[in-house]
Amino acid sequence: MNTIKAAIDQSEYGYDDFLDYRIGAYWLDEVLEKTYPGNWYGGLVPTLSFAMEIAAERKVVWERILPKEGIISNCPILMCPDDNDFSCTLMIAAIENKGDRIEWQRLGLDQTQESETERVGTRVKWLEKIEPFVFEKQNYLQLIADFKKQFMIDQKAWELDH
Repeated sequence: MNTIKAAIDQSEYGYDDFLDYRIGAYWLDEVLEKTYPGNWYGGLVPTLSFAMEIAAERKVVWERILPKEGIISNCPILMCPDDNDFSCTLMIAAIENKGDRIEWQRLGLDQTQESETERVGTRVKWLEKIEPFVFEKQNYLQLIADFKKQFMIDQKAWELDH
């Protein structure tokens, strides 16, 4: 079983520090970059952040990050920090809720051609060298709660500035 948590990471590209996925002892984007060097996977940021600017895309992510029990959802989990949307490099996780555990069965690069937001993840180039990740449900729920908390903090800070 893997462990996952939300932890503050430093941007490789000079952006502000941000909440990121830490699986075991590693950042998820670093695992992807090490396994598939030269594909610009290092530096991708979570889609659960307030930085994702398009409301419809944000809605898709939050609806799919925790599918109903017995369901598999293709959820966008990492995005390019330059655009903070579905238009650039977008990593998908096939997530299944198995009741007491959550499985990221496989990860892949979104190849969806359709422009409708809800179609994201319909065509994926799966990364065969990445093994599945299996998390205890409580551990996973804490991850989501931590991202929600940070989302609210970032949203309030943005509202104060605008």
